[in-house]
Amino acid sequence: MQPLSFKERVLIFLAERGGFTNSLKMTTPILSKYLGTSQQSASRLLITLEREGLLERRIVGRTTYVKITPIGVARLRDLYISLKTIFERPVNIVLEGRVFTGLGEGAYYMSQPGYVKQMEEKLGYTPYPGTLNLSLLSRDSIENRLLLQKLAFIEIQGFKDGLRTFGNVKIIPATINENIKGGIIFAERSHYDNSVIELISHVRLRDELNLKDGSLVKVSVEIPSNNFFENFRVKPVIYSPPP
Repeated sequence: MQPLSFKERVLIFLAERGGFTNSLKMTTPILSKYLGTSQQSASRLLITLEREGLLERRIVGRTTYVKITPIGVARLRDLYISLKTIFERPVNIVLEGRVFTGLGEGAYYMSQPGYVKQMEEKLGYTPYPGTLNLSLLSRDSIENRLLLQKLAFIEIQGFKDGLRTFGNVKIIPATINENIKGGIIFAERSHYDNSVIELISHVRLRDELNLKDGSLVKVSVEIPSNNFFENFRVKPVIYSPPP
């Protein structure tokens, strides 16, 4: 989908103010400020929209009134359908990294009964006692990792075994190299920074995927659209026309 054109932005601007059913008083200073263009450009844009049948324009004395036409409404409806399709379908988040040998802690922690029992209940499988470590390859993958850590919804509670305390863990389901089901595990206490992810599965991933240090691995996570776009809320900018 292409970025919104100035024409579409003007139609949205009018629609937000009731321009479907009411003729709106419009001045080029107001429109140019909204669009970030010159007043001359804003004026030419209104003329173009009128010529293309997207809005009707009436001039009463020195005042201009505009209203969206049925053709303009249809254009906005097409735009709405396109955006609705985008914002309602699941979002696929992809991370890419290379395998490296870790510190060996994954096998220790993934063998702890306090973790294993909870994972069996919440994941529906017994995880292999170890993790696959990936060093992420790009800024996008690192940013996606941070986002997925926020979105991880499977919570594994920490516990005490009489000798030491084990921290909380979060997991988000993932698909590894497009065919192995597993998850990304986010430990409350970790020696790794945000450029690393640890993967779990019901199988030993190195054997199942024939991996060695340096092997490239692709990890994908499908997120419901509502969960994903909730992270991009911003405070609305309310435009107040000059008195």
